[in-house]
Amino acid sequence: MTRPIPLFSLVIFPNSEQSTLIKSYKQILKNHIGWFGSANAAAHITVINFENEVSLQLHLDRIREFCKTAIPQKVTLNAWNSFGERTFFITPDQTSQEYLDNLIVDLHQYLGFKIKNAHAHLSIARGLDAKKMKTAYELFRDTPINLQFNCDSFYLRRFNEQTKQYSDIMEKIDFGK
Repeated sequence: MTRPIPLFSLVIFPNSEQSTLIKSYKQILKNHIGWFGSANAAAHITVINFENEVSLQLHLDRIREFCKTAIPQKVTLNAWNSFGERTFFITPDQTSQEYLDNLIVDLHQYLGFKIKNAHAHLSIARGLDAKKMKTAYELFRDTPINLQFNCDSFYLRRFNEQTKQYSDIMEKIDFGK
């Protein structure tokens, strides 16, 4: 039995120019290996997902409270990496990794969820096999990557049944406000 797709996703977005660049990378990869998981997804770093409206509403006020105390920070994502041969992604530098992972873990714990660690990343492709992963690395190994942006908010997205993407931005929750 497959798990249902969560209805809501809280994410961090890079800036719009970087999102466009990531979209072009995904298109290049799709042209070489065909469709893959997250091929059409907007560039993002997942923070937490909520299965349904009830679950979200139980936690939304606490998320807003958490964000009032969250400290914005410039983050850098600057290396290609993978989880085995399934997921190809852009990984943060060490300082940014620590900041993003702590942000994710701290929010989960603030909401009362048990979580020991996180591994913040920006997925390019999910659901690959060994051959497709090899192609991804070969395509991008000589492509320098250095995304820098100010991580200063979370975005709450709703899954759109028509587009089959988290294309509906419901709210931007700024840090420190």
